[in-house]
Amino acid sequence: MTALADGHELLHHLLADLLVKGLIVLAAVLVLVVGAVLIWKKAGR
Repeated sequence: MTALADGHELLHHLLADLLVKGLIVLAAVLVLVVGAVLIWKKAGR
């Protein structure tokens, strides 16, 4: 029973870690896109 509980806890930890990393990547991509759009607009003028 203990091994199963540990495995479940590990899986939960990995999923939480993946979620955090996914949010960080999403935020970074959003910043890059916004920056690219702003540069594109300034260069277009």
